[in-house]
Amino acid sequence: MTDFNRRAFLGALSTAGLGAVAGCSSNSQSNVNYKTGGNEKRLRQAAATYLTKATLYKAPNCMCCEEHKKYLESTTEVDITVKDVKDLSGTKKRYNIPKNLVSCHTLDTREYFVEGHVPREAIGKLALEKPDILGIALPEMPAGSPGMGGKKSKEFVIYAVKKDGSYTKFMTI
Repeated sequence: MTDFNRRAFLGALSTAGLGAVAGCSSNSQSNVNYKTGGNEKRLRQAAATYLTKATLYKAPNCMCCEEHKKYLESTTEVDITVKDVKDLSGTKKRYNIPKNLVSCHTLDTREYFVEGHVPREAIGKLALEKPDILGIALPEMPAGSPGMGGKKSKEFVIYAVKKDGSYTKFMTI
C-alpha cells in the first residue's frame, strides 16, 4: 500500500468511526422537555413519582445508555442499578421485546420494562394509566431522544408491548 493510499484509508476509517459515535454524544439533555399535547407537566410529575428504583441492562461500553440513565436520574428520583451485559439478546428475550422494537438498553422498573431512549413523559403516562402490558419501547436510537445527541427531526413513536408479544402505538412525542 502506498503512503497516499494508507493515509486515505486511515482518514476514511477515522471519519467512519466518528460518524458511528456522533449520535451517541455526552449530552444527557436533562433539561429537555418533550411535548405531548398539553399534559407534559402532569406526565413529568407522574414519572418522577413512579420511578424510584430500576435496573438498566446495557452493553459494557455504551455511553448513550449511561446518558439516558443520567437523564432519568436528573429528572426523577430514581436510583438506577446498571447491569453490563455482553450479549443483550437474552435480556430482550426474557422481557419478550419484539425484535423490531429493540434498542440499545432495557430498563426494568419492577412493574414494566422500558426499552430504549424513552422520554420521561412516556414513563409518566405508563405510571398514570397502569395498562395491562409488559412495557413500552422506543425502537432504535433516534437522534434527539434522551441520551442521544443530535436534534429531534421526527416524532418519536413509543409502542406498548402486550403480554401476547403483539404491540400497538402507546403514544407519539
